[in-house]
Amino acid sequence: MDRNGAHQVEATPKQSSAWERSRVYMLAAAAVLVAQWLLIAGLLAQRRKRRAAEDRLRIGEEALRSSSRRIDDLGARLLLAQDTERSRIARELHDDISQQVGLLSMNLELLCQAVPPGSEPLAGDALNQAREIARKIHDLSHRLHPTRLRLTGLVAALQTLQRELSRPGTTITLTYDCVPANLPLELTLSLFRVVQEALQNALKHSKGRTVTVDLRGASHGLALTICDDGEGFDVDAEWGSGLGLISMSERIEAVGGTFELRSRRGEGTFLTITVPLAVDISAGVTEIERAG
Repeated sequence: MDRNGAHQVEATPKQSSAWERSRVYMLAAAAVLVAQWLLIAGLLAQRRKRRAAEDRLRIGEEALRSSSRRIDDLGARLLLAQDTERSRIARELHDDISQQVGLLSMNLELLCQAVPPGSEPLAGDALNQAREIARKIHDLSHRLHPTRLRLTGLVAALQTLQRELSRPGTTITLTYDCVPANLPLELTLSLFRVVQEALQNALKHSKGRTVTVDLRGASHGLALTICDDGEGFDVDAEWGSGLGLISMSERIEAVGGTFELRSRRGEGTFLTITVPLAVDISAGVTEIERAG
């Protein structure tokens, strides 16, 4: 009791220790809450950043797909323009130049009957040259615009191409099985152009003795393989050096197919193409069978 008669209570060591422990717990709890808040804030910030990145990625992917579609559309338009121009040139060769060369041959034939003695060999050579020019123009017009595609179908057109491109020292073999009779014209033209380009490349560059073309129908569509036993080449190095390989690939991609080209130096060239079909090939009726 102090001088004024009031009681004075002193803190015991036990009470001080409990308060210290409570304060430590409160500070620890507060620190945990602050840490949790900072963690939540960081996670929210990361989530916003991730969503922003995903949005940018989605926009970029959409732009890339749109650009790819535009490129594919441009490629298809260029191929269509190329085929249209080929058709125009073929018609001019057939309807104009071929007719003029035919008239020239007729005039030369009449002239051969009235030449002075001793000039017959020269007149005969001129007539033969005119006839040969007429034949080459006719073949060229048909290669530029194969009318047989519409009339007799893909197999018959490939057989004609095989005969036209045959060369001494190089054997071109064509085999086929279960080729549908009702192939779409776009698909027929694409496959014909690819075979035409591949055979011309093989004859010009491969220096091989045999070129094999095999066309077969299956449950998934058509499978086309073209191979030669030539000297081969580096596909990666040659891919960007010309438009031939790119044009072949784009034609097949335009009809939903796959294009695989394998070649090595000294090992020949192997081309594999598959295209889907929306027609039933279970009957196995080929175009040649239909034509017969």
